[in-house]
Amino acid sequence: MKYYDEKILEVRREEERLRHTTLETGIYVEDDLITFRQISLPNIPIRVVLPEQFIPMPGAVKDVKYPSKNAPDFVVTSMDSAVNFGFNLFNKRIEDGDTAVMSRQFRDALRNVNPSIKISKWEDNIKTDNDFEMSWFQFKGYALDGQNFNRMYFIKMKKSVLHGIFNCPMRVKEEWVDIAAKCFQTVEEIEE
Repeated sequence: MKYYDEKILEVRREEERLRHTTLETGIYVEDDLITFRQISLPNIPIRVVLPEQFIPMPGAVKDVKYPSKNAPDFVVTSMDSAVNFGFNLFNKRIEDGDTAVMSRQFRDALRNVNPSIKISKWEDNIKTDNDFEMSWFQFKGYALDGQNFNRMYFIKMKKSVLHGIFNCPMRVKEEWVDIAAKCFQTVEEIEE
């Protein structure tokens, strides 16, 4: 009887997970339901859908996690600071197709700085849900707390380029990579 009860609970959990597979309904990561909302980025004229449970990364944590002077301008993070979305705005207009050029330049720069970095996948000149051109690439990096999955995004806005960063521990990569992609698909520009 105990085995039967466990099977019923397992089926119910799976049915619950299947009801939560979009940003609108929320998405399960491990055993937690992550819900989402659209936020306006501070000092950046951009709105994007991000996890509601995330908070702006405190400055002291950001200084440790991103010690470079080229750290993202704004970072939202999970409560344990393991999963992060970062954003920079480059005040530069670019031509159609140039997100691919930027992505390639960043890939080359990363490999020059650290030849052990292996770019595992990239995609160029795709469209976001709001019809902005976007390119991205992903790689495995190393942080103080172990190996991290990283993805960098370049999104051509009307008057600028949004540089997006996503990273998480390798152990949760498979659960988070599609969520990150869905979030960056929602980027929209706020008209000033």
